[in-house]
This record gives sequence, structure tokens and C-alpha cells, in this order.
Amino acid sequence: MMIDYRELFGAGAGFEAFAKTGLAGEIAAVKEARAKLNSEEYVSGELKEQVKQVRGAYYLLTAAELWCPDCQRNVTAMQFINELQPTISQAIISKSRAERTLLPALALDKVRIPFTVVLDEKFEPIGTFVERPAKALHGGEAELQAYREGRLLNATVEDILAIIHKHQAARG
Repeated sequence: MMIDYRELFGAGAGFEAFAKTGLAGEIAAVKEARAKLNSEEYVSGELKEQVKQVRGAYYLLTAAELWCPDCQRNVTAMQFINELQPTISQAIISKSRAERTLLPALALDKVRIPFTVVLDEKFEPIGTFVERPAKALHGGEAELQAYREGRLLNATVEDILAIIHKHQAARG
């Protein structure tokens, strides 16, 4: 199945609209994640500078729901990337839309949220971010606990940057 990522991206919501769709506690969790992202304690100046140094347009097509704690953290971290580097844009679609479009197109057995397809300037997929950053997925119990407490927001930023940097390196 061919998928028109540009059209799907265009159908997605912006972060601000998405962040208003939840219950009070869910919206508060997003605000808490945003506050942490703006703190040097959670995201170093060096990492922020790396985001600002990205050249070229990239698109983060993200399947997410605000009731999901992983989405509250990671979608907010991806929006932070967009705020630091406006050439990296994010659009958010529902999990059900992703199941109808991305699941068959990418031959997935299930859509775990957040699910982000990182697209290049031509809206071609160059990588994916699924559910949690690699540090939380492959680390031990301490990393998972740190993630749940919102102390690994930087790892989400690092994972997205790694996808972009790998693509840029492959292009030369």
C-alpha cells in the first residue's frame, strides 16, 4: 500500500491543539514535561545547540493520544525540538488513523504510541521512534523509573536527532 505522507502530515493536528484535548491531569502532565524541557537540569545547552544546528526540513508524523503517559512526555519533547529548530515540524494524528494508514503501509503488527515516522524534506520516511526512547527501552529498572519520572526527556530528543544525523551522514 502506498501512502501519501505529505497528505497525512497535512491532516494532522499541531501540538497546541493536541495538548488541549485531554483531561486536566493530562494537560498538567504536558505542562510539567514542557517545564522540564526548558530546564538545563533535563536538557543541556549542548543538546539544544545540536538541535539548532540541524539543516534542512524534517517532519515528525506522530500517532498519539493525550491520555497516554508516553505521549505526554515524548510528543512534548518532539514539540520542543520544533520550537528550537523550526525546520523540524510535527503533526499529530490519532492512533486509529495510524492503524488505518501506517499499520498496513509499514507492515506493522500493531501501532504503539507515540509512534513517530521521521520524514525528510521530500516526505520520505527515514526512521521511526516507537513509544519510548532507547535508553528507557534497553536500560534497566533505574532508567525506566527515571523515564517514568520525566527525567529522560533528553533521550527522546537524542533519539530523534540520531535519526536525522544518520540520514544526513548517508547523504554526505
